[in-house]
Amino acid sequence: MTAARRAAGGLGLAAGAALAACAASAPAPPAPPPTRWDYAAFRAEHAGLLEPNYLPFMATPVRIESPLAHAWRRARAALGVPAPPPPETLVLCRWDDDAFPLAVHVVPPDIPPELADAHPERVPARYVAAVERALEGWERDLEGLVRFEPAASEDEAELVVRLGAARLPVDDPGVEVLGTTPLGRACRVRGGDPASGRLEVRFAVRELRVQVADQHGLLLPDQVERIALHELGHALGMRAHSPIPADLMFPVVRDRLPRGELGAEDVNSFVSLYSLPNGTVYRRPDAPLPPATPPAPGPPLLELAPHVDVRHGFEIQLPRGWTRLDTGFGLVAVDGTTWDYEASFQVIVRDVGGIDDYLARYGEWHLGRGRVLEERALRLAGRPARRFAVEAAEGAQEGLVLVEAGEGRVLVVLWDSPADRMAAFLPWFEASLATLEIRSGAGRARDRDYTSGGPDAAAPAGP
Repeated sequence: MTAARRAAGGLGLAAGAALAACAASAPAPPAPPPTRWDYAAFRAEHAGLLEPNYLPFMATPVRIESPLAHAWRRARAALGVPAPPPPETLVLCRWDDDAFPLAVHVVPPDIPPELADAHPERVPARYVAAVERALEGWERDLEGLVRFEPAASEDEAELVVRLGAARLPVDDPGVEVLGTTPLGRACRVRGGDPASGRLEVRFAVRELRVQVADQHGLLLPDQVERIALHELGHALGMRAHSPIPADLMFPVVRDRLPRGELGAEDVNSFVSLYSLPNGTVYRRPDAPLPPATPPAPGPPLLELAPHVDVRHGFEIQLPRGWTRLDTGFGLVAVDGTTWDYEASFQVIVRDVGGIDDYLARYGEWHLGRGRVLEERALRLAGRPARRFAVEAAEGAQEGLVLVEAGEGRVLVVLWDSPADRMAAFLPWFEASLATLEIRSGAGRARDRDYTSGGPDAAAPAGP
């Protein structure tokens, strides 16, 4: 069962600063966590996945054994002789395509008088409308891959969304439950062999619950919409949670995120899930273990075409094969997946005035977490810049370059990797940094030849 919850110690949700979180109260049998290595193997067999995504975290762990093996285990157990359970298979499980449009019935909340009197405008119909907006949001953002239709009663519905105002029980005093989606028996295996890459499965979620009040009183309808969006994600096939804080399906649901919108990684993940055949095996029991020591990255290679950010006025060639994620201030590239990587390279632009202003505001955050290994002035992309290297206390090494981008902007380049791997990754960071160009007006920064990567593409940035 998943539970939408709010972390303790924050302000009330009505003040817009608290967090609604989701955590498993009845976890499935433990499985090794997903890694970039098993995802790479899966991606090699399934072309066309939208990236970045958190698809591995959507998989359900199942244990499959033959009737003979099951009888043998039961017989040993009856004799008091322990027998190892069958190995786990991770399978992607969702509603069948012919289940849509899914009939949904929303049960209005029964709001106690003491809560209703404090906010007479927050009537049950507004919370029902919030859930309906959440359903519309899933339809819109997945472009019709999932569809819903209203059901007049619970008996006519395949999925019931039950709204309530009573506080739900918790397994952790540090949180407050704001919604639940039972998933323990949502995915049932009917047959198939994991070695074939697909199992015959049946997926169904009968009911989810969303609370319209917390300890402070009635929630805003927009907050209920956000909780409903999250819980509907579980009801559509999200077994666990995204490890990326910005995602809707992250365990902590922030009500300050854009109303009724899924993030890019949410969309990519659910589109990929519903584009794959139902019952696709993500990881078989005989899957190889990830390498104990990741292989060395080798000599630097850059993407042939640059990433051009017209909005923030820069372009740069990124390490070849790295996963790129656009952010509100620029981009970040990682050498694996967004949820499992060793090295990252980030470019952002801030309107703070100049380098000194940026350091006055953020210097302690960058430089105060460890020992400063390097600090020097230089020119980069023809502009004044300052460069730092920091050995962080947690065993990572970080690089920071600040460039005067003009018009009160500072372009910030950040990179990091484990300290004992920095020597291997630094040539990649340097090669990418050397291709940085900053626009001072419309259009490309300047004409360059990208057809071969350019001899300067692998050259370290100089002073």
